[in-house]
Formats: sequence, C-alpha cells, structure tokens
Amino acid sequence: MNFLYKSDNVKVEAQPFSKNIFTWLLSGILFISLLISFSSKAEPYLAIKNNLQCAACHVNPNGGGLRNDFGRIYGQNLLPEKASSYDSAKLARLTQFLTVGADSRFNGTYQKTEQKTDNTSQGFEVSSTQLYINIEIPDSGLSFYIDQQVAPGSAINREALVMYKFQQSDLFDSSYLKAGKLFLPYGLRIEDDSAFIRQATGMNFDNSDNGVEYGLSHNNTSANFYVANGTSQASNNDDSLLYGMRVEHLFTNFRLGMSAVLNDGDQQVQMLNLYGGTQWRDLTFLAEIDYLTLEGGNSFTGQDIKQLVTLAEVNYQWRQGWNFKLTAEYFDPDEDVDEDEQTRYSFITEYTPLSNVQLRLGLRLKQGIPQKPQQNSDMIFIQSHFYF
Repeated sequence: MNFLYKSDNVKVEAQPFSKNIFTWLLSGILFISLLISFSSKAEPYLAIKNNLQCAACHVNPNGGGLRNDFGRIYGQNLLPEKASSYDSAKLARLTQFLTVGADSRFNGTYQKTEQKTDNTSQGFEVSSTQLYINIEIPDSGLSFYIDQQVAPGSAINREALVMYKFQQSDLFDSSYLKAGKLFLPYGLRIEDDSAFIRQATGMNFDNSDNGVEYGLSHNNTSANFYVANGTSQASNNDDSLLYGMRVEHLFTNFRLGMSAVLNDGDQQVQMLNLYGGTQWRDLTFLAEIDYLTLEGGNSFTGQDIKQLVTLAEVNYQWRQGWNFKLTAEYFDPDEDVDEDEQTRYSFITEYTPLSNVQLRLGLRLKQGIPQKPQQNSDMIFIQSHFYF
C-alpha cells in the first residue's frame, strides 16, 4: 500500500500530512503568488504553452499515451522544424473505430559519481518502447484502451481500461468514467520518471494501479476523483484503499492545480501538491510542490517524517523544432534532519528535425549528502524519440 522513494538502494516509505499543515499552506500560498506574478499566458510544457488541457491532444483525458487526431497533427506539423506531407490520421487510424500509436526512446549515457572506485558508467539502452491501442464501440460512448510496454525486457501492461464518455450536459462540458488498470491523475504529468516529484510520490509511468476514476470538465475547470487498490508496491491490504482527487483550472494567462491522495494502509499515506504554469513570450514556466508526511515513519522515535519535494522548469522555444529546457529540483526526505537534502539540475536541448522524430542532449547534475557520494553525480545523455 505504500509509495516508496528509492535512491541508491535506500528506501523511504511515504505517508501522511503533517500536523504542522499551516506552514505548508503558507508555502503553497507563496508558491501560487509566484506563479500569478508572471504576466503571460500558458504537458507540461506543450499544454501550458498552448493553454490546453491534456485531453486536447491525448485519447486519455489525463494525458500521456495515445494521441488523438489533434495531437497527431500537432506532432506532425507544429512541433518539428520540417513537417512531413503524409496524412498522420492514416498512419494511426487502422479503421474507423481502431487507432494505434507508439513511443520509443533510445538512450546513450555517461555518468560519473564521487565514489573513489568504479565511479564512471556509460552505455546504450532502449529506455522504453510503448504500443497503444484504442477501440471505440460505435454509438455507445464506450472505448477500450491499452498501453503496453514492449521494451526493455519482457512486456509490461501499463494501462488496460474501459472508458465511458457521458453525453454533454448543462452541468458539464464533458465527463467520463474509467475502470481498470490506470495511471492515477496527480500533479504535473511530466515524462521524466526519475524526477524527485515523481519518485517520492510514486506517481509515475512505472506505477499504474487498479481502480476506478471519474473525471469532468466545465468552463476551463477539470476535476478527477478516483479510488484504487493502492497496490503499486509488492504488498496489499485488502481492507484498505487509496483515495485521490485532482482539480485544475485554466485562467487566461496561467493555470493552477492541486492534488490530494490518502492511501489508507497500515501506515497511512497522505500527499498534497500544488502545481501550475504560464507562458511569457517564448518562455514556458511550470512548477510543482509536494508535501508528504510519513506517519510513524521514524523507526527510532515513532514520530512522523515530513517530506518536501519541488520542481521548477523553464522552456525556451528558440524556433520551430528547437526547445531548451532548464529544471531545478529539491527533495528533503526528513525536515527534522539537517543537511539531508538532495538537489538536481538539468539542462536539455530538444531538437525535432522532422515529423515523428525528436533528439535530445542533456546534462544532469545531482547533489546529495556528503556521507553518500553515490548520490552525487554528473550525467550526460543523448536520446532519440520516435512517436506517432
């Protein structure tokens, strides 16, 4: 039932909100004020850049995975430096009711740590390859969606769900109900699963869960409510469930959202976050702050452990096909322990020379506590990304 933060063979179990919630709420208000101070308009970053919800480009209303017709057109014509002339819909839509898609990433990395021996590693790997299938049942509002990872290693099912879309009403512009194995909506759905905000919370693309979700959207406001097993880890308590919600609103110049999760296991897990983003000229800003409390997480004193995780990112769209990304991350695994914080900074160049192909070159600097030199590392990586 517990989410785990894993780093250098050390596991920390994530749990509930601190009693000192006032301090966190004050930090959240300051965080919102910072986002509002940008006078501009607003993926993560592509959704924020175009001031769109994730459902505008993806079959899954929460984003990620199979692209819809608009998402394919955007990836073919607006994202690359040079657009191809073929019909992207014909590539993905096999029949009127059957659509397929794919993502594949191939990495080359070089990493050096501060350990005295064996402190370098390098090599190539297939980072991930996913195939997507969506079957729409005619005139029913029903669809069946599969997200299957086929590499590296053995095949892994990431999502397998049935979704029913309700008809538009006076109350909601759109609404849906999903059941099956799904990614739970929480915070910014960034692609980098190694980010602190995705590792500490367990809400990443390696961690789907079995449950049900209800989503709705009206007047630029969207909300998700869900109940799941909480079985993202090895153990499961059938007497307990995971409950969560996410609410997001698109303003004229920016967006704000919040998420809350209660994992009602033997050690209760509660998580709360605020996130947002905005666009100013050729710059796209996004940020997230997460607060976790580990109920009785200190094995020596039995006291709660409070954790703080943040991410700030800025993207500069230099010209069509080119994007430069700078991120700053912070993770405090225990606010009562001094000098145990971790930071990570990344600079990434993204180049999309033609439709359906993106190249990345990145530098990543990670700094942990001096007593664990394996946490302090510098990494350079290159990545090729094929998508349709």
